[in-house]
Amino acid sequence: MDRLANKIAYVTGSAGGIGAASVRRFAQEGATVIMADINGEANEQLSSELKSQGFNVTTVRVDSRDEADVKKSFDKAVSSRGRLDILFNCAGGSTSNDGPVDKISNDFLEETLRLEVVTVASCSRAALPYLRAAGGGCIINMSSFVAFRSAVEIHAYIAGKGAIKSLTSAMARSYAKDNIRVNAIAPGVALSERARRRIDEINSKSDLTFSWSDYPFATGSPIDIANVAVFLASDESRMINGQTIRADGGLSVY
Repeated sequence: MDRLANKIAYVTGSAGGIGAASVRRFAQEGATVIMADINGEANEQLSSELKSQGFNVTTVRVDSRDEADVKKSFDKAVSSRGRLDILFNCAGGSTSNDGPVDKISNDFLEETLRLEVVTVASCSRAALPYLRAAGGGCIINMSSFVAFRSAVEIHAYIAGKGAIKSLTSAMARSYAKDNIRVNAIAPGVALSERARRRIDEINSKSDLTFSWSDYPFATGSPIDIANVAVFLASDESRMINGQTIRADGGLSVY
């Protein structure tokens, strides 16, 4: 269990769902993890649990939509650790207010894109000097199967996750010269509590363009996506760059 031994990782959205599962898996694989989330209480609870198990984690309360707050958190947390090897941009998520373009406001669209896309840019911008100083590293972004197949009428979220897919490949090209790999994960359904609520909401609206029964591998748990993140963060994936890995059980393929 040392695939990330001696690595320093910064994980956004660390207090719950895929972010929390990834913090746990990164720590189990030997990484020192900086847990970044706006939910300070939940973040501290998970941190205390992991520390009691002997894992090396630390927390920072940060609003990743606020660039100044992001930079401050990196300067504080990463500087104290001396280096940075991995950034996992995991914060984000859809809401029940989303819908087709003619049913949502520009304010809502801008708010969603800030959460899904601008946060990735801000955190990556803050991380890059530290990754370069370490001689390289990796950035992992969070997309979704809806970036490949717009099967649900949540247009703001789809726009954000599609942008992440394109931004990932663009970043990979720009920073390869710095020995920094950039990849993304496009999950199907990872059944965190928030995801369960959203599935119930979507199913109740009957706006799906597919049947869940056709995709027995499309539904999993946050730990399933965290395992993909571990692989992308490790040296095992050293030849993978600019890719969006579809961990969606075939939802975006057939």
